[in-house]
Amino acid sequence: MCRIEFVPVLLTDQAEIFSIRKDGESSSEFQKFYIRFKDTEDRYLADDLNRILAAINSIGQNGALERDTKPEGHIYDRVCALPLLSLPRNNNQHGTLRLYCIRVSDKLFILGGGGLKTTKTYEEDNLLWHHVHLLQMIDKKLWEMEYDGRQIEQEIYNLVIDI
Repeated sequence: MCRIEFVPVLLTDQAEIFSIRKDGESSSEFQKFYIRFKDTEDRYLADDLNRILAAINSIGQNGALERDTKPEGHIYDRVCALPLLSLPRNNNQHGTLRLYCIRVSDKLFILGGGGLKTTKTYEEDNLLWHHVHLLQMIDKKLWEMEYDGRQIEQEIYNLVIDI
């Protein structure tokens, strides 16, 4: 079992962006992702990271619009990826960065973890699969809570879930 807390990242009138923190760790999944890639010397990865950060800022300014994310996971979940567009890489020497997220609504966006994608699908990479699978479990729990009439957008500030 894993205990999940929701940590504010960017709060604006248009959107509230949170990240997840597992089992009382000191860093959120987004912080770990950012720290891992912020000093990369690979210009492709630096460009991808800048696109991800720009996308997060855009969500803060304009809301978490569906058109600004890349659907991932399964058709029945709300897991998506940033950046929406990345430059294609023709060889395995340069992959693309992916940050996996949950788009709960236009107003609520949850950042998970991510990493370097060098495979055709996230399922082919154990680390990326783990990030997506964790978000799918969180999303399933949030759906159940919403189905029971709970207002996730209002509760997220103090919400802790076990998955």
